[in-house]
Amino acid sequence: TDMPAARADPVMLDTALLNLAVNARDAMPAGGTLVLSAQTIDQSALAPAASRDLTPGRYLMLTVTDTGSGMAPDVLAKAFEPFFTTKDTSKGSGLGLSLVYGFVKQSGGHIEVDSSPGNGTSIRMMLPTVNEDEPAHKAAQHAAAEGGSEHVLVVEDDDEVRAIAAGFLSRLGYRVAEAADGSEALAELSRNPSVDLLFTDVVLRGPLSGADVAREALAKRPS
Repeated sequence: TDMPAARADPVMLDTALLNLAVNARDAMPAGGTLVLSAQTIDQSALAPAASRDLTPGRYLMLTVTDTGSGMAPDVLAKAFEPFFTTKDTSKGSGLGLSLVYGFVKQSGGHIEVDSSPGNGTSIRMMLPTVNEDEPAHKAAQHAAAEGGSEHVLVVEDDDEVRAIAAGFLSRLGYRVAEAADGSEALAELSRNPSVDLLFTDVVLRGPLSGADVAREALAKRPS
């Protein structure tokens, strides 16, 4: 069916849907059903203000539903908090749902979730739509990525992911140094004064997180 155009960044919307789909997959290790659906809703000016944090108007509601393990009330209450995760540190940073929440709110929309143990999870994103009398903009033509010559330190404990990141940066002309954990990253910064930028994963193996590395790096090298 015809759906109105949402007033939202298309790349961020793709990323949000991918995040929700990955979470649903991880909640169904033995298999299950993932459903993505879309419908339009009208937020009436007469609707109780407490029901949904939306200004009156028409919205596109995108729903991602799974038949997975679901979330207990205490987990559900923290689901959108940055860095909160029930996954092993090698499988998630706890940033996925907080980024989805931020995207929806920044777009002027609303997000809500229904979940309980054993009954799966349903997450609804409501995004404002383009007015009927306003033509939807065509997809923006993105310019080719421009590189530079700065020296970038890439910190990532997954060897394959680190190689991909370093490869992208190298192809754009940047000089690249690599580190597999926080201690190695700080040692590289100490012995290599030409590093201009630190690009680090948040969750790293070892005692130092990416945030720890960033704080220490700024203390040693404010520039």
